[in-house]
Amino acid sequence: MRVTNSKKAFVRHKGLRSEYFKMLRSDFKLNKGIYFLAIPMIIYYLLFHYFPMCGSIVAFKDFVPTKGIWGSPWTSMYGFKHFLNFFNSYYFWQLMRNTVVISLMEIIFSFPAPIFFALILNELRNKHYKTAIQSMSYMPHFISLVVICGLVKEFTTSTGLITNLVVLLGVEKSNLLMRPELFRWIYTGSEIWQSIGWGSIIL
Repeated sequence: MRVTNSKKAFVRHKGLRSEYFKMLRSDFKLNKGIYFLAIPMIIYYLLFHYFPMCGSIVAFKDFVPTKGIWGSPWTSMYGFKHFLNFFNSYYFWQLMRNTVVISLMEIIFSFPAPIFFALILNELRNKHYKTAIQSMSYMPHFISLVVICGLVKEFTTSTGLITNLVVLLGVEKSNLLMRPELFRWIYTGSEIWQSIGWGSIIL
């Protein structure tokens, strides 16, 4: 009985597969141009997204530059030496905590910011003022991340623009980036500043 059922399942699977390939050949004949247009995109993703993932194998090896990725020897502990060293390191829980906290802050503050900003812009009646505000807000999106980091560094020095503003609120004047308790807020704020304008356009 079991053998008979297995044969029926095999025949049914073979029939479905044959039907699928027949349908695929028919669709290819009808939309040959679209399939050819997809070839460059497929090649792009294979070369620049999937093929580079092979390099992740270096995490399981003792990499030697002269031998390359494939010629380098595997690490001890069944290839998990670097992972175990990281998990047992002094900074592991600090890094994990910062990663989780910053991710949650981005979800709570960065994600809804463009939505609120888009709603506020929608309520503006002066079109020229609305266009000017929107144009200025999405400009940081096109600035290089290196430049953004440089601007944030300058704004948060002891004589920077942001520092002078927060001093008015009673905060002690100092280099804000040198204060660990403020780094997460500075990071999240810079992320909002760079993405809020462009995000509001997408919405």
